[in-house]
Amino acid sequence: MQRKQNVARDYKQLTPEKKVIKYLTIYGKMTAAGSPFINPSLVFTYALGLVKINAITTALNAAANGGDGTVDAVHKAETAAEKFIDNWADLVDLIAGGDSIIIVSSGFDATKAESTSGVINGQPILDFTPQKQAGSVLLHVETKSITVDHPTITYVIGSDLDTLSRSGDLMFCTDVTIRLFCITGKKEALVTGLPAGTKLQCVCVVTSTAGVSIYSNVIKFQV
Repeated sequence: MQRKQNVARDYKQLTPEKKVIKYLTIYGKMTAAGSPFINPSLVFTYALGLVKINAITTALNAAANGGDGTVDAVHKAETAAEKFIDNWADLVDLIAGGDSIIIVSSGFDATKAESTSGVINGQPILDFTPQKQAGSVLLHVETKSITVDHPTITYVIGSDLDTLSRSGDLMFCTDVTIRLFCITGKKEALVTGLPAGTKLQCVCVVTSTAGVSIYSNVIKFQV
């Protein structure tokens, strides 16, 4: 039986102070020169994640000064940061493909070996609805042909998805305008901030505890 490693999610059990140290380590290793996790589309995501990580420290300092509601503020800051860290963990799992060395190089810890995930039978059907708001589009996925619980939908948007290829769980793309969205448990995603008037393409893949689906159909739309 094949065995592989996944990202350990035990960082969720750390104290807020230790979470800051752990998250900053992850951020530093994922954005370091030569990291396999560097992609032009992720620069903005990493920057936002760093803001959320630093917000925990700000909330902790406020709590130390005894301000009202500071415990709740720390909890909210932790929750906001964890969303980013969970998405980064999904990305690392996607790129590492079960290689514990690659996982550890990201700053995360690897889990104990477990059974290799299977392939989800069926293909997700991707569609979109144009939005009146400039630079936005609503993506929605139909998974009637797939039996999955709590799916993760990974949307890949780019100007030319002919540059997108897949080898196992690793996605390659030479399109510098590509944007990668890891959206957990949502079959609809409102994407904003796209360049208005641009012709784009999108494809998605569904993952769950059952495994990984094949790519959906490719849709083409103009923002």
